[in-house]
Amino acid sequence: MSDVIGTLERARTMELEISTQVEHIERLHRIANRAQNSSAYAQEVVNKLARLERQLNDDIDRMCDAKADALRYISYLSGEERSVIEGYYILAKSWQQLSYDLYMSERRVYMLRKSGLNKLLERFGGDFPGYGGISAAAR
Repeated sequence: MSDVIGTLERARTMELEISTQVEHIERLHRIANRAQNSSAYAQEVVNKLARLERQLNDDIDRMCDAKADALRYISYLSGEERSVIEGYYILAKSWQQLSYDLYMSERRVYMLRKSGLNKLLERFGGDFPGYGGISAAAR
């Protein structure tokens, strides 16, 4: 069977990594714009930017694949559970941000996460983290 939790976590991790890389590249663009007095330094920054942007494009391709895999699972859910799971794993929002965006308490968000993940694990198989390897069907 497929690893539902691993697939969802991979999509979230990729989103966070891409965000960090984009922030780094934006910072280098600002440095490159200020470094125009020294052409050698500016050229070095431009070369580094080109390399990082190629790497970022490759990472974005992998992230799109990871998110597509995760969305295949998430498409089984509907309503609030889907909103919570998508917000956390696809959009990489924090639990606090999700509760604010969805106008519900953090406790409700956690309950919807657990309920949604249980449904996915029952449907696709796998173990829920924190249950010591007890499968969703056995609970």
